[in-house]
Amino acid sequence: MNSLLDDNNYKKLEKEYPFLSRAREALGEKPSPLENDAYVIFDLETTGLEPTTCEIIEIGAVKIENKEIKEIFNTLVFPLSPIPPHIEKITGISNEMVTGYPGIKNALNDFMQFIGNHILVAHNADFDVSFVKQHLKMEFDRELTNPSICTLQLARFLLPKLVNHKLHTIAHYFKIETPVRHRALGDCEITYQVWLKLLNLLKKKNILSQADLIQNGLIC
Repeated sequence: MNSLLDDNNYKKLEKEYPFLSRAREALGEKPSPLENDAYVIFDLETTGLEPTTCEIIEIGAVKIENKEIKEIFNTLVFPLSPIPPHIEKITGISNEMVTGYPGIKNALNDFMQFIGNHILVAHNADFDVSFVKQHLKMEFDRELTNPSICTLQLARFLLPKLVNHKLHTIAHYFKIETPVRHRALGDCEITYQVWLKLLNLLKKKNILSQADLIQNGLIC
């Protein structure tokens, strides 16, 4: 039974059936505090907004345990089509820069090995997760099963009065420096700092565990 309780599939079931969270407590298992859990914060740079027609050109990720960065993953990705000029202007990633880097199949395979069964954290997670799901399906005919937490959604929940909930706006609110933006690993670092601040605000609302996030509709 314990092995089932530790499985991410059980956590997904908890989202649909909140009584399962209480089952943990009935079995003497206290939910792990959010700040002690392990996560992978990740960010993608892409050639556009549509996952079915656009490509991933950079993947950045940091593995977090007990609120500390334990491992880093970062790679450029060689796309099938040239990087559009406006994307190069936004990201600073040129066609010359990605030459010699792995294609999406190898890059995505390495990324999946890095994340394992960890919960994913991203800003505007729907966007990044949709690209991972699409390309996983295309390249490997498999599904992404990792639960995800969106710092954009959390910020809207916790800081409803902000003028907007863009990453740099939230970072500015928390007085977090944003020296490198629109590069995957740089945005991961900012998201990590924002995540730590949001954890403190979640505590004030007595949202202390993954089960609490599930019950508040804050984990996918």
